Amino acid sequence: MGLITNILQGIRKNLKGQALDARFAPIPWFRGKIIKHEDDTTLKLRNLGPISVLYKRPYELLKTYDEIFVCEIYRFDTSNTNPVIIDCGANIGISSLYFKTVYPGSTLIAFEPDQSLADIFEKNMAQNSMQNYTLHRAAVWTENGTISFDNKGSEASSIDITGNSSFKVPTVKLAAILADQTHIDLLKIDIEGAEYPVVQDIENELHKVEHLFIEYHGLATETYKLETILRIVSNAGFKTYIKMAADNLDMPFYQKQTGTIYDVQLNIFCYR
Repeated sequence: MGLITNILQGIRKNLKGQALDARFAPIPWFRGKIIKHEDDTTLKLRNLGPISVLYKRPYELLKTYDEIFVCEIYRFDTSNTNPVIIDCGANIGISSLYFKTVYPGSTLIAFEPDQSLADIFEKNMAQNSMQNYTLHRAAVWTENGTISFDNKGSEASSIDITGNSSFKVPTVKLAAILADQTHIDLLKIDIEGAEYPVVQDIENELHKVEHLFIEYHGLATETYKLETILRIVSNAGFKTYIKMAADNLDMPFYQKQTGTIYDVQLNIFCYR
């Protein structure tokens, strides 16, 4: 019993310390366990910190709320009372809710091509009475038009560059959106593998971006894609900080590749 008591006291102490250090308190441990075991098909509503969130997939909710609200991975300093924020890959709106909570005067432009996720995004923004935002139900791409899309209703929904999917979604040329802005405080690009062609296409517009976030997805055999992206942001004058987004290989020398769609997932933070 003494060992169990010590473990429980350690958990309580750790959770208490996290809550004191964070601007937004983490989800309590026991509550997180309850959420984790919910089904992933029905639409549910929960109050988390400063927001009310509608969601279907509990694991994705726990992960994104912790990253975005508790760890504040998108936090930046600005003296601009009306910062311009572009959210590419807005999903159900957790990141956009964070932006409008922390930067209430911001102009927010969001993109989400998965219609089921976009529906929840709209409900979440309305649920929290958010104003001054635009949602484009389209994928950011290198041209305006349509493209094959793997519609999973989750954070894994993505453009199907192979063209194998018969499902199509509209696309918006991101470079044209950036060209309409004189200054962009934050550009978030989390578009599940489409970042390689898109970043190349927006290269000439990056000089007006103050903070750039790219979630990189790639295979171990495609290091040239990562090298190209890093060269582009470096040439645009950015400093970079890279964090692991997902640790997919426990024994890289032995496993070499995951055998899934991506071996490498990185969070690339670019700033001036």
